[in-house]
Amino acid sequence: MEATPALEARPLMDEDTFRENFSQELKPHKTYLCYEVELQEDDAWIPVDEFKGFLRNQGADTLEPRCHAELCLLELIPSWELDKERHYRVTCFISWSPCPDCASQLAAFLGKNSHLSLRVFASRIYTKFAGYETGLRQLQAAGAQITIMTSEEFEYCWKTFVDHQGTPFLPWDDLDKYSKMLSKDLKGILQVRFFPPCSPSSHLHAPSPPHHLSLDLSFPLLGASSGLPAPCRGTSSIPPIPSHRVPLLSHLPVSLVLSPFCNCPRPLLSSSFQLPHPLLPSTLPSRSRIRKTDV
Repeated sequence: MEATPALEARPLMDEDTFRENFSQELKPHKTYLCYEVELQEDDAWIPVDEFKGFLRNQGADTLEPRCHAELCLLELIPSWELDKERHYRVTCFISWSPCPDCASQLAAFLGKNSHLSLRVFASRIYTKFAGYETGLRQLQAAGAQITIMTSEEFEYCWKTFVDHQGTPFLPWDDLDKYSKMLSKDLKGILQVRFFPPCSPSSHLHAPSPPHHLSLDLSFPLLGASSGLPAPCRGTSSIPPIPSHRVPLLSHLPVSLVLSPFCNCPRPLLSSSFQLPHPLLPSTLPSRSRIRKTDV
């Protein structure tokens, strides 16, 4: 296939620069970013070759003002004058994953430009600044796809952005090993962590409460301080607790209230929020309906 004029005029990276900055065995103090743009046509993505190239961070070893590679890209995108009535996808192949600040600014940019989506293929994970995990999760939450480069992406970059003079891409030692290790690390960073709620059916298999937590000890909580008469007690040998010394359960810190669906404490967001106790009068059977199986 013959190269188009746009491709002929596009600058290419030299081989040594690519290997020095994208090889996972090395730790360079600069960042290179290769980018390309595609236009969505129905279910297909059509390359826009005029918006394809590479750039690097500024200021680290030059006299220019400091600017990370990702922010250099954000400054470049407006000059493309992309049609906001259409949808574009920007793909970045970057030698280091975004730092927390760059990740936050990329996320904000995506939030303001709904006609753009972003894919990030990183050679390494940038861990220098605290909070890099939060930044990557924030960027993913904004809709960006973040992945570790594999031999397939390295070879694609070699063919697309490097002045290789017909030389085929030769993977460096342990490329696949590094990619798998970093992919596992990134997956752990981006994984959503949460504690699943107890199953509503778990109360069916919950162990029986100990004898000292039987209902006749729960009823004093509804005594004088509630203004309601306490239901009749069972035959427990444990003396009742004076109602004036026990606050209403609905007035206790919510973090101490047990869920009616499981036998574990369920912390809530606000300690001032009050929940009705499952044993409030509105849910209790009338005295005439209390059976031995109810107590």
